[in-house]
Amino acid sequence: MHNQCPPMYKDGKVVSYPEKSRLSVYQLPLLVIVAVLVYLSALRNGFVFDDTFTITNNYLICSWSKFTSLFTKEYFAASGELSYRPVVTLSYFIDYSIWQNNPLGYHITNVLFHTINTVILFLLIKSILVQKILIQKHEFIYKTARVSGNFTFTSSRQIASIAFLSSIIFCIHPLLAEAVNAISFREDIIMATFYFAAFFFYLISNHNKSILWHIFSLLCYGLSLFSKEMAVTFPLVIILFDATMHRNVKIVYRKIYYYAGYAAVTIFYILVRFVFLHNPTESYIPYPQDSLWINFIQMSKVIASYIALIFLPINLNADYVVPLSSSVSDASFLLSVFLVISVIIIIFRLFSHSKILFFSALWFLITLLPVLNIIPIENIMAERYLYVPAVGFYIIASHLLYQLLRIKTKNNTAILYCCTSIVTFILMWYSWQTIQRSKIWYDNISLWSATAARSPQSSRAHNNLGIEYKKSGYIDSALREYETAIKIRPNYSEAYSNLANLYIEIGSNTLDRNDSLNLYRTSEDYLKKAIETYKKAIEISPFNNVAHFNLGITYGKLGLFNDAEIEYKNSIRLNPNNQHAHNHLENIYEDRELSDMALEEYQIALSIDSNNAITFNNIGNIYLKKELYGNAIQAYEQAVKNNPEGIVFHENLGNAYLKMNLTDKAIAEYEIMIHLQPDNPNYYTNLIALYWNHKKNSEKAIFYLRKLSALQPDQRDSINKMIDKLGGKK
Repeated sequence: MHNQCPPMYKDGKVVSYPEKSRLSVYQLPLLVIVAVLVYLSALRNGFVFDDTFTITNNYLICSWSKFTSLFTKEYFAASGELSYRPVVTLSYFIDYSIWQNNPLGYHITNVLFHTINTVILFLLIKSILVQKILIQKHEFIYKTARVSGNFTFTSSRQIASIAFLSSIIFCIHPLLAEAVNAISFREDIIMATFYFAAFFFYLISNHNKSILWHIFSLLCYGLSLFSKEMAVTFPLVIILFDATMHRNVKIVYRKIYYYAGYAAVTIFYILVRFVFLHNPTESYIPYPQDSLWINFIQMSKVIASYIALIFLPINLNADYVVPLSSSVSDASFLLSVFLVISVIIIIFRLFSHSKILFFSALWFLITLLPVLNIIPIENIMAERYLYVPAVGFYIIASHLLYQLLRIKTKNNTAILYCCTSIVTFILMWYSWQTIQRSKIWYDNISLWSATAARSPQSSRAHNNLGIEYKKSGYIDSALREYETAIKIRPNYSEAYSNLANLYIEIGSNTLDRNDSLNLYRTSEDYLKKAIETYKKAIEISPFNNVAHFNLGITYGKLGLFNDAEIEYKNSIRLNPNNQHAHNHLENIYEDRELSDMALEEYQIALSIDSNNAITFNNIGNIYLKKELYGNAIQAYEQAVKNNPEGIVFHENLGNAYLKMNLTDKAIAEYEIMIHLQPDNPNYYTNLIALYWNHKKNSEKAIFYLRKLSALQPDQRDSINKMIDKLGGKK
């Protein structure tokens, strides 16, 4: 038959082609169960790390009306992303529409994607091992006496076992816990989903000669690219796969039309990413010490560290600090080079023994290329970078473990049990380590405390720990952490900005502080110190729109409104969606009685967040001053609709109703105020006056007077006289 697989050979003898394994029926559900159980503790975690920027303070994802911003340059200012990753941001849109700011839902999504990846990877590795997809027209893959040295696959059980073991290691390996636990690092997980799927569909399209599966593969590759740039290695991976598995290089040349599709997708992505939708605030990042040689030394140590962490995942960290080395005599560099060269030698030795293992080893190196600082990146080392590359080593480890068990334990039950117990122990230890890592990601305090303890030279850890101390009111600790961060990294713009924020808090006496922190005599001194510090942050990072905004606020506190206006405009220029900057600029215009300019800013603010009650309230205030009471009422009504618990909105609406002689509606708003805060005596006065002077309803007036008397016992005599007076008029 046309679709019949060619004969397989081993040691010169024909062997049967492996049939579909029944193990998959049990293995797939088991993979799902293990993935859920291992990351169950992650579901109780909150928002951590960069989640503040990408989710909790991200106005873009709050309304589907902003969806079109995914395809414009507004994306960068609104999404909190430096790179163009619209697929990931779309997932935040969906999560927010379901969960709003409940972190549980976002963590469920992360765990769900990781579970899906585990399943797809299992199917992908099975497809690679079976090798049916390598059959081309007029080519028999297994036409020679030996195919893969001692590693020929003749058993469906062997294929399923290796695929399962590789996938289970991927599922539970603690090195991947960072990508699963951090919502803002979801890009690695989603990129992997489409990366694995693209490869899987590519293999199917090769085997079935189906254009439809090829289109699916191209589509998944595109989605993977627009999830994270690391996916750009995919065309190299499939070319490597074909070149490795085929003995006849001409077959690879014949598949150029296949590769052309991936090249077209790559070119399209590059044009979108670097031409049409290039981030204007993306800053230039130099090599370490501006030296290509030092960069080579540093990345040699990083690669060696990655390999060590894959096999022995201990001392994991959210922020790695790679000590700077500039000399080839540095011991850590020499050790790293020795390890890397040893691995490279082993890789090439593998080519003659097993092409699958050779391909798996090169998978690691190729997929890691985008984060090897060839093009300088912010973080030269991170665990999340290994989410896809580590798969190559998982396949190698599983393959070798299976062969070891099969050869060494043959006809020896005792050794089989012993080896199986060791493998089981390793897997259980991996699982336990992953669960422990998830606990560290519970909140920012636990995360950054652990990170600072493990990496004392991590400026990011100290800065972020300072943020959390400030939130908790530990001002002395926050100050110490910010100063430590700046000492470690003198050009750390964010740390300067946070230190300035702290000076403002201290100067405004909004937080308790120890006498030891009274560095400056007056509030004005602290504000001036904050201005100096903000300017330092902006000098280091001119595109820091938050620093510009905070500098504007500080100028405003000192009455320097012209300077404040300039900084608010700078912040808006860098981030047009900075609603807070628009609101503060509106306040300046309003104070200057530039009501039309203020209204224009308010309308811009509403285009950013159409549900902001404060903005509607401020618009109402302007219309009220202009005596446009109908417009004021509309704005106040919208404010009340968006925030029914806002007492000031009800009060302003009630006052506006009175201006229009809508007494009944005004009374209704004042009664809502009393319902919301029944213990506030100030809210009763207007209501009592309305019931008596306007409605001539002494019964209601007396009712609220008695309530007021209970709230103000010192005024009880005068209130009782009023009650008697009203009763006399009945």
